[in-house]
Amino acid sequence: PRVNISAKTGRHLEKLVPALEVSLDSWDTRIPTGKLNAFIQELAMEFPHPVRGGKQPRILFATQASTRPPKFVLFTTGFLDPGYRRFIVRRLRETYGFEGTPVEIGMRVREKRKR
Repeated sequence: PRVNISAKTGRHLEKLVPALEVSLDSWDTRIPTGKLNAFIQELAMEFPHPVRGGKQPRILFATQASTRPPKFVLFTTGFLDPGYRRFIVRRLRETYGFEGTPVEIGMRVREKRKR
């Protein structure tokens, strides 16, 4: 969260500590893989990725790779647009409360199988 304070007068200084506590709590948040996958699948069904070049990339599954800062890895069938990744980050923030924390999204694109 963003807190505007005054160095000259000390105005709104009391809002700084609660904002830091909220940020630090979300810094350590861990989402179980099953819960994250259910969230991602529901999100992808409700708001599918736009079709680019005749193909629509799908998200196969997701996992949280680390905390501090929270990092998620999406396993997909194709490259996801930066706008769609920002949309996923925004929904993660809204749903799981990652306020004041940088959320990183990595991608692993599945190679096509040879027949």
